[in-house]
Amino acid sequence: MIKEGKFGPAEAIVLLAVSNVARIFLPYPRSLVEMGGPAAWITPIGGFAVALAGAYIMSLLLKKNPDNTIIEITEEAFGPALGITFNLITIAFFISVSFLFVRQFSEALIIAALPETPISVIAAVFLAIGLLGAYLGIEAIARSTRLTYIYVFGGIVFLLFALIPQWNFDNLFPVLGNGFFPVFGLGTFSTAAVTEIILAAVLVQSMGGADKYVRINFFAALIAFTVLSILLAVSVLTMGKEISTETTLPFYRLSRNIYLGRFFQRVEALFIIIWSIVGALKIALTLYGAAVSLARTLKLPDYRPLIWPLGLIIFILSFLPPDLPTTIKLDTDFLRVFAHVPNYLLPLLLLAAYWLKGRVRRAGN
Repeated sequence: MIKEGKFGPAEAIVLLAVSNVARIFLPYPRSLVEMGGPAAWITPIGGFAVALAGAYIMSLLLKKNPDNTIIEITEEAFGPALGITFNLITIAFFISVSFLFVRQFSEALIIAALPETPISVIAAVFLAIGLLGAYLGIEAIARSTRLTYIYVFGGIVFLLFALIPQWNFDNLFPVLGNGFFPVFGLGTFSTAAVTEIILAAVLVQSMGGADKYVRINFFAALIAFTVLSILLAVSVLTMGKEISTETTLPFYRLSRNIYLGRFFQRVEALFIIIWSIVGALKIALTLYGAAVSLARTLKLPDYRPLIWPLGLIIFILSFLPPDLPTTIKLDTDFLRVFAHVPNYLLPLLLLAAYWLKGRVRRAGN
């Protein structure tokens, strides 16, 4: 058995919420504004509902075998060959999330603060912190997140209140923005593409078991999707639709707009620290998820020897996209679609497999 740490529901909620919130520091909010227009802030509502439905379906699977994670359940339901194939898809998803976040956070830090620093140096630092976190284990990552979340969410709340004088409510009209389908169709499909449903299913034994899975995911998603919705609203209120769609890093641009007097301005340096912390935690978490999933798939007693080769793979993959626009396109066109396979399609296929096995067993009896 792989030795994993244990932590309580509070740490689990904070861990998953911060992991989900990491996407607001990247160019992703801009793509939502392009999609929904002034109504971009409504798009997370549909994504929240879909994410809760996915978490509920996943919990039904986990409760069928409460002593195992989704990795063992997949192999048990599909058999060795097909089960390992789907587990490798899950591992590939974690690796994809990790290398795209490494590249995007590195590019964001160059744009915001370190224009003369080679991107390889910044990516190596992010990955080194991720390797350290993954090596120390999920309990260490969860405890670190519990210590830092107050600064992350406190900084976001401060940003929102500091920009109130610059809000223009006329920017929120028309109410449905670019139309019903872009807001509730494409927007829901995009915002529901999260990492946390399948990640929590891999970490379910560390979080206290299958009985707590839905409650933890509900509160984590509620926090994360609320933050995303409010940030999108503030972005449109402050900068308008046109500027929001032209800004590569909307969160950084908003932080630069803060002006509370002659002696309180240019506070974006504080937010660079915040998003660096969140980026390192996200990379550590996805790297840990990939290593543990691979170790369980290969029936290994320890996941730590896998961290270093997986880290090297992530580092190499992060430099394959030639530039930031290509990386953003991979995120929106590839990762947002790929995320629905382990989070939503896999649980439905597993439920169908269990149902068919039950039918065959009853027919045999």
